[in-house]
Amino acid sequence: MFPKSALAVVVLAGSAAAKTCINMTVPVTISARTAVFNITVPQTNLDATTFAQNQTQQGRNFTETVLSGYATTAGTYDISTQFCMPSSMNVTMTKPTVQILTHGIGFDKTYWDLSYNNFNYSYIDVATDVYKYCTLSYDRLGIGNSSHGEPLDEIQASLEMAALFELTMMLRNATFPGIKQTFGKVTHVGHSFGSAQTYALVNMYPTISDGIVLTGFSMNASFVGFFEAGSNFEQAYLNQPFRLGNVSSSAVESVLNTNISSSTVESVLNMYSLTDYVVGLNSSSPSLDYPAGYLTNANIGANQYLFFLPGFFDPGLLLVAENTKQPVTVGELLTLGSPPMMNAFAGPVLIITGSNDLPYCGGNCFATGNASLPSIPAAAAMNFPMVPSGDFTAYIQPNSGHGINLHYNATGAYDVIQTFLQSKGL
Repeated sequence: MFPKSALAVVVLAGSAAAKTCINMTVPVTISARTAVFNITVPQTNLDATTFAQNQTQQGRNFTETVLSGYATTAGTYDISTQFCMPSSMNVTMTKPTVQILTHGIGFDKTYWDLSYNNFNYSYIDVATDVYKYCTLSYDRLGIGNSSHGEPLDEIQASLEMAALFELTMMLRNATFPGIKQTFGKVTHVGHSFGSAQTYALVNMYPTISDGIVLTGFSMNASFVGFFEAGSNFEQAYLNQPFRLGNVSSSAVESVLNTNISSSTVESVLNMYSLTDYVVGLNSSSPSLDYPAGYLTNANIGANQYLFFLPGFFDPGLLLVAENTKQPVTVGELLTLGSPPMMNAFAGPVLIITGSNDLPYCGGNCFATGNASLPSIPAAAAMNFPMVPSGDFTAYIQPNSGHGINLHYNATGAYDVIQTFLQSKGL
């Protein structure tokens, strides 16, 4: 029997390849030092634009400008997780390695297990079925089916990292609900903001991970403003009101059965991108009901600009990414910050970034301006002074944008990651 603390448990087997997965909602009791900001939560789409303008103004640290102090945020939050293992492995008889997968901004845990084209883009399929790893993916705190929260002073980087720490310790201590297993090794794999979370985690707790993989990442934050500006942020609940807001299809039917003027219809069409607006209209899934202050990229064009390299992805997957996109809170954007320059972690490190990554390479990871530096991500070697030179690798995935998992050659990147981990005995 699974513990009652696992609020929702679903076992999935045979849906793709040979992995066996258990979906669980896991409560975590956490606390963190969070920032207090003296601004109001953006309420409208124009407010979101104003926020982005403030964030991206050169010569100004907007976070520092609006920071008024710090507080301790504490509580019990639900985290939506998916634990997967190879069906051929009896994990109760072995001590396998588990990979903890942390998604970035714009996604939820399904980034690691894309069902598109019969799971041909699934990172988890490759990790479990081919390389025999176990994986734990999860919706970051505030996102997807995990607990949402106040978007300015609560859902911030530090509180999310506290949740990641708690999940990690549950796996290490064999206290994870429904998973009565001690793992031989625990590794962490992140994407983008998830990589930044992983970087911060192992700096604060250097022995918590046996090895880390940072995808869609570098230590150069010069181009993050490109990402924020290119998002053309809108309120999530206005952008996709049926999926990300709380508008029901019955409410729409009620409105349509009344007399509506043509000017009202025109104003609605002018207010929304109609393609985004109707996403989730016929879905049986409950709406995510994000409040104001949860922002999302404006449309499918913005999605391509942020994550995709033209000519090297299936257009159908771009549509999937747009129809399943997730927001970012203003608190997260204000606390992205600069990671500590010198990391205390001493284990193996792989940085793997798409050749044309936008936020961490400005669209060209090879444009270093230094003939002796092979790539922008490679410069991060100096940020890991405790890692032996043979245990640090920076790899540039060819023909890929920021969302490596979304490109034709995604499985090639997955092989690079698993091979690296295995070469380090993980």
